[in-house]
Amino acid sequence: MIDAAPSEPSSTAPPSDTENSFNVDSYVAQTLSLLGLTVPPEQMASVVKNFEQVQAIAQPVLDFPLPDDLEAAPRFEP
Repeated sequence: MIDAAPSEPSSTAPPSDTENSFNVDSYVAQTLSLLGLTVPPEQMASVVKNFEQVQAIAQPVLDFPLPDDLEAAPRFEP
């Protein structure tokens, strides 16, 4: 007889709110480090504020549900 173990959560399950959280301060710091860029401390708050606005603008697009079997168009035609 085979014992049925509890099933693991599906890897295709939507991420939890914790996984969806976006820390703009951390993102800016890590991106600057990866790119080898520096931002003067007095301008850092403005840079973070701009990325917060970018994130807010992009969020509706990121939240739009797409089917798993969606295929990309081979070329764009307006």
